[in-house]
Amino acid sequence: MTRDYQLNQAQISVLRGLHFWRRNLYAASIHQDFIECTKSKKAIFHVFKSCDQLDIPFTIQNRVIYAASQNTAFGDLK
Repeated sequence: MTRDYQLNQAQISVLRGLHFWRRNLYAASIHQDFIECTKSKKAIFHVFKSCDQLDIPFTIQNRVIYAASQNTAFGDLK
């Protein structure tokens, strides 16, 4: 994700989940699926808690959120 910070597998897994749920929220909001939006928001809240527990820097979390909103694949992030 960044040049000066190495992520372990648990952190990458949580960030992958964050990316998934943010893209899901974006798609659900476009289609006005309010139930799915609520579900995604709740999931994102719990993923953020996991990010905090795993000490993932906010800059990396923000980069993942931004990439998901730009429809960038998680695998394309460095």
